Amino acid sequence: MGSNSGNDYPLSRLRNPFMEYNNIEIVEISPEKSVLKATITENSCNPYGMVHGGLLYTLMDCVAGITARADNHNYVTQNVYVNYLSNTKDAKEIFAESSVIKRGKSVVVIHARVTTPDGKLLSDGNVDMFRLPDKDQ
Repeated sequence: MGSNSGNDYPLSRLRNPFMEYNNIEIVEISPEKSVLKATITENSCNPYGMVHGGLLYTLMDCVAGITARADNHNYVTQNVYVNYLSNTKDAKEIFAESSVIKRGKSVVVIHARVTTPDGKLLSDGNVDMFRLPDKDQ
């Protein structure tokens, strides 16, 4: 997986304290596809020792937002549909990947998925991101 220079996609690289709190970092950004990595700690897990579903959701939401904002506009989450398919107790890190399904004038529909490093699919779904008005309007 490649990475981009820190000067690329400034809106996608806005400081996000929630991502920092959840040990999530950017691996790759583009207007078509982005990748995030979460480092798993004890605080990332549910009472059963598996990755918490909220972290899987968070990764999907964050990777979609970063991909949406790569077009140099601001977006907020409009809707998320998640299928929780599996889980893990053993992964030290997990990855979220996004790909744009359709980029419209006001909504971007993004496919997002979370996997373990060996490719085990943990969650899969779609995220609709709503474009905010530009500040000069």
